[in-house]
Amino acid sequence: MKNLKRVILVIAALAGLMTAAAKTPKTPKLPKGTTVYGRVLLDGEAAQGIYVSDGRNIVWTDKNGWYSMASDKSSSTVFVSFPGGTEVPVEKGMPQFWQPLDTDDAGVERHDFTLKSVSNDSYAFLAVSDIHLANLNDDAAQFSGPFMSRINEERDKYISKGLPVYCLNGGDSSYDRYWYEYLYAIEDFPKSLASVDFPMAMFSAMGNHDNDGGVEREGDVDWKASERYRRTMGPTWYSFNLGQVHYIVLDNIVYRNDEGRIDSYEGISGKRNYDCWIRDDQMDWLRRDLETVTDKGTPLVVLMHAPLFNHKNEVDSAPIISRMKKDGSTAEELLKEFSAVFRGFDQVHFISGHSHKIRTTKGADDTSTFPDLANITDHNVSGVCGVWWQTASRGGLTLSPDSAPAGFETFIVNGRKLEWYFVSTDDGAERQFRVFDLNEVRNYWNSNGEVKAWRKHYPGREDYSKIEDNEVLIHVWAWENGWSIKVEEEGRELPVEALKAENPQFVISYQIPKASWEDNGEKRWPDKYAKPTLCPHFFRTRASSASSTLTVTVTDIFGRSWSETVSRPKPFSKQMR
Repeated sequence: MKNLKRVILVIAALAGLMTAAAKTPKTPKLPKGTTVYGRVLLDGEAAQGIYVSDGRNIVWTDKNGWYSMASDKSSSTVFVSFPGGTEVPVEKGMPQFWQPLDTDDAGVERHDFTLKSVSNDSYAFLAVSDIHLANLNDDAAQFSGPFMSRINEERDKYISKGLPVYCLNGGDSSYDRYWYEYLYAIEDFPKSLASVDFPMAMFSAMGNHDNDGGVEREGDVDWKASERYRRTMGPTWYSFNLGQVHYIVLDNIVYRNDEGRIDSYEGISGKRNYDCWIRDDQMDWLRRDLETVTDKGTPLVVLMHAPLFNHKNEVDSAPIISRMKKDGSTAEELLKEFSAVFRGFDQVHFISGHSHKIRTTKGADDTSTFPDLANITDHNVSGVCGVWWQTASRGGLTLSPDSAPAGFETFIVNGRKLEWYFVSTDDGAERQFRVFDLNEVRNYWNSNGEVKAWRKHYPGREDYSKIEDNEVLIHVWAWENGWSIKVEEEGRELPVEALKAENPQFVISYQIPKASWEDNGEKRWPDKYAKPTLCPHFFRTRASSASSTLTVTVTDIFGRSWSETVSRPKPFSKQMR
């Protein structure tokens, strides 16, 4: 009887093996010239019609999930452009959609990918940029503390509603200059994500500071400078889908690293300079990627480091200017050629960083020069690090070069509809403006010794010591065309004037310490701080008295409103909210 049971168990085991073998077909006969092949599984089953690429070739899986390509392996990576309704595994914030290629081996290599089904027609994604970790200015503590608190807060807000949450990273995760000086290189960034248990997939673009400034200036400098990034973070251009939206990640930084030195750090081989355009090989791939999106009503989200364009002088009503740059071409020519690639799509949203500023620029605001921009919006998100983590390390708020708070953008996606709002590291999503009682700023300017020294050395800067009585300054940092502002003084609406202005909190938190202390010695009080730094998205009004209460209400293009009741006098300081 025991022997019979053993026979039955053996037969059952053999049957199971035969069934498994039947479900897992043998490696197919590979076409001549194949160097890279593999299989894509969705929920453990063969996935047909899945797009796989090495950034040059684009191929599709067959009915058994197999793909193959004749890759020269020069791209050094292969990736799966996974479809909507699916996700890839995530390891400590790093999505597993790519694998490295052995560029030293001309033989055949296999790379498989695993997908899982998920309901993601509705979801949120957090757009971050310019994290700039470098082992400097307490950056690790600020990153793991206040910044991650906000990231987790925003994530939990949507996870509690049953919605997936993703992250798009616009680059400059590191700082090329400090790879050698403070020994934090691009290879350390995934370790930082792991150390904070980053709670979602982060899809990253490459920034100018993610290049290796120590490469030799021979041959394709840009490609060689990105090698360490590609080995660590993955391809520098790729695509994927979330729900009904097609995402494209590009590298619009062409690193030159020309001969010469702009610093004295050992290991840096050149100027670390760059241009802003799209390489020809990348453009070839982009055109073919867009051909795979046959429904032109599909929203496109394009992630890259440097902003595509901006309003001239950063004022909303001014003409649009191109931010693209390449020797031998004008910025206008480059933008016209590039934007034409997206012609015919209903809506294209660019996510960019680089400037460490908050700017949402709509191509439809000015199509006289660039007719192909009408369907494009460029969301230039604030740098996470602000002014390189410096203001908070000196006891202030985390501010950016445009004097706005540092933070990130949250996008809510429902089918083909996208909405967005800004989240500051210090105040979260519930505050979208800051009110300055200029009576109190004037008192500070007249009594503070550091400010007096500042005024003596820079008489051309805004002199808040002479401001007129009862003026109030309001900074609406994420302002864009279509927003509105209303100021009431105890039930009476006050007139409001839009202007560019100096942020007094930024002056005392960043510029005065930089000019008077950090550049001690021969460089103290340098000329670069003599010119006023006027920033957009400020509004001014005048109250009837020094003690009246104001109510400020700001409304965005989606109908969301934020209100604050301001009791005056309102004290002014580095930490003033």
